[in-house]
Amino acid sequence: MTHPARERYLSAAEACYARFGLAKTTVEDVARAAGVSRATVYREFGNRDELLLAVVTREAGRVAAEAELHLQRFGDVGSWIVEGMLFCLTEIPRRPVLAILLAPEDVGRTSRLILTSEQLLAIGADMLRPIFEPAHRAGLLRESVELNTLMDWVLRVLMSYLTVPSHLARNADEMRHLLREMILPAVLKPASHT
Repeated sequence: MTHPARERYLSAAEACYARFGLAKTTVEDVARAAGVSRATVYREFGNRDELLLAVVTREAGRVAAEAELHLQRFGDVGSWIVEGMLFCLTEIPRRPVLAILLAPEDVGRTSRLILTSEQLLAIGADMLRPIFEPAHRAGLLRESVELNTLMDWVLRVLMSYLTVPSHLARNADEMRHLLREMILPAVLKPASHT
């Protein structure tokens, strides 16, 4: 459970990102919005990037919880992967704090932060684990596919499509087809993704 003061700091940071933009938000802005000193924010988060990552991780956890509910209607690992990715591609741009990360002027900095985050990797792995592990035991996945490696790859593919939309997959059905054709053969044994 997150401490109420920490939640207040995260909400203050989120409000500042929305108001000033990611690049122009300072720790001083966040501290002022939270009603605490700058030193208090630094004590809690260490630096500006850790604060941003904490905000992103909180929102990513919310998206993952919604995705898990959405994915309950699918019973196979291939659909979980494809529909989970499609859910994220649709939902992330709708979330103001996550959409800010995709702004062209900030995407270089935020991509590095996101793609090296063990917390975000763990959120994705936790979401996929309930269907991934049984599929792995049942021999439906290529033997070399490991959950954390798959999630790292999925996160990189998502960032790519989120920052530079596809001209080949312009709607959900086209993206679903593209993901099924390109992602699943790399993950599932050939008989499993037809």
